[in-house]
Amino acid sequence: MHALYRVLLLLHVAAGFTGLVAFWIPVFAPKGGRVHIRAGTVFLICAYVVAGTALTIALLTLASPFGTHPEARPEDPARIGDALAQLRFLEAFLGYLAIVTFATVWHGVRVMRSRRDRTSIRTPLHTAVGVVTMLAGAGVLVMGLTFGQEARWILLALSPIGFLVGSGMLRYARGGRKERMAHWYEHLGSMLGGGIAFHTAFAVFGIQRFIDYDLSGIVGLLPWILPTIVGAVAITVWTRHYRKKFEDLAPEKASPA
Repeated sequence: MHALYRVLLLLHVAAGFTGLVAFWIPVFAPKGGRVHIRAGTVFLICAYVVAGTALTIALLTLASPFGTHPEARPEDPARIGDALAQLRFLEAFLGYLAIVTFATVWHGVRVMRSRRDRTSIRTPLHTAVGVVTMLAGAGVLVMGLTFGQEARWILLALSPIGFLVGSGMLRYARGGRKERMAHWYEHLGSMLGGGIAFHTAFAVFGIQRFIDYDLSGIVGLLPWILPTIVGAVAITVWTRHYRKKFEDLAPEKASPA
């Protein structure tokens, strides 16, 4: 079990760093060009690998916490229960982040593929992914309300992302966005959302491989929420930019569902 965990973790970290670099190439490359598409494909594959390995690791740890993390087993038998609870709590949360990461990038690609017929995105699978993402957000909210340590504020701060991503997917599939270039804005927001997930993981886990720091108290929330805040502002500013560029300032009249 531990050997499998190490292999999955290695793939996860390698895909995470590769995707982090690949994310920035489409940001600056001409939109729709060969470089944009190829780098975007690399980022997409990395996102799928990151989400898949993270979810698999989470499930393995939930099933056998000390099988994947033998070093976490305390010598005092009285502390085993607490150690198991903490491991399962952490992996459940990481599983949530994996679901959100997958949902955002998967939706971002599908909106472009269905741009000529927006109704084609409305499939049972797309609906299921949106619903699962919302349920995952609800689960993290419950964890935040019941968990009594500092981590509860991280859970409470990030739980709405699952609701926003899932409900946004369902709303778009049912014609909730009426702009002429709705697929463009949806793709932009979704892929930037995937980038937020990569940068959050790097800020929380990756950067400590290069810089030794210790943030406690309310400041400890910054690595978790700062990428989301910056990313949300970037999505808003960039969407407004492209609305002006496309002269897409007035929504189309609602069409019957």
